[in-house]
Amino acid sequence: MFLRTIDDIRGTDREVYAENGHWVSRRLLLKKDGMGFSFHETIIFAGTETHIWYKHHLEAVFCVAGEGEVETLADGQIHRIVPGTMYALNNHDEHLLRASKDLRLLCVFNPPVTGTEVHREDGSYPPSD
Repeated sequence: MFLRTIDDIRGTDREVYAENGHWVSRRLLLKKDGMGFSFHETIIFAGTETHIWYKHHLEAVFCVAGEGEVETLADGQIHRIVPGTMYALNNHDEHLLRASKDLRLLCVFNPPVTGTEVHREDGSYPPSD
């Protein structure tokens, strides 16, 4: 059994900040934990826009606080994100994530991330080994 708190993660290598300062991801479960998925709390900071394209991962996201929107680039649709909203990137959807208020998101990745990933120039994480 694993028992971890966000306070356990703060200040460790499981707390990863975007190089551009747009988000922080606190990675509660990683590939090395052997669960078959990873689980993160991610804060997207207000006033930011992040280009994301998980070519090698599927992600489900649940909003617990804040306000923003996700725009899928293939069709230009914009979806409002508020507490209680879940969205799943089941087609490796390239998208823009915008926060009008700090977004607190709970995220599940399959395959699981290793913990050190940040978005590459094209918005993706590298493939899992």
